[in-house]
Amino acid sequence: MSVLEPRKRARRGFVLIAMCGCIFLLLAVVGLAFDLGRIYITRNEAQVFTDAASMAAAAQLDGTAAGVARAKAAVEHLPARWNLGTQPFAGVTAEFSADGRRWDAEPDEVSEVKFARVRAPDNRLDIIFLSAVGGPLNFNVPAQAVAATNPVRLVE
Repeated sequence: MSVLEPRKRARRGFVLIAMCGCIFLLLAVVGLAFDLGRIYITRNEAQVFTDAASMAAAAQLDGTAAGVARAKAAVEHLPARWNLGTQPFAGVTAEFSADGRRWDAEPDEVSEVKFARVRAPDNRLDIIFLSAVGGPLNFNVPAQAVAATNPVRLVE
């Protein structure tokens, strides 16, 4: 049995320390990818919902107060879930405009309304890995879409 020189013994300890550091960095990168992937999926879910809701609302607009009421009902009756279908959207608003600049949830001149905007501003996603290393505890992923009538199409 040979006895290692003190110099060789010190090098063997360095490999252990270097491997621990590399494993920590690898786990941090995997955690970052996981959290950023969840943020991307949440943003996509919110945008798909607001796109569909604004187009459903715009399809109901016919220049009458009943059309505005039907547009609001269309937004409320869409399946509004996110986070892989586990949570409902919070704070969803439907607004209407004649010119695409001034928005109102209860428009005065319903005969002029040609645009519907749906916003889902409160999609707060809990962060798992980044918060463990000093990042934010949650991340807000808002979405909005504007659709026009005649023909129904997304404009924003």
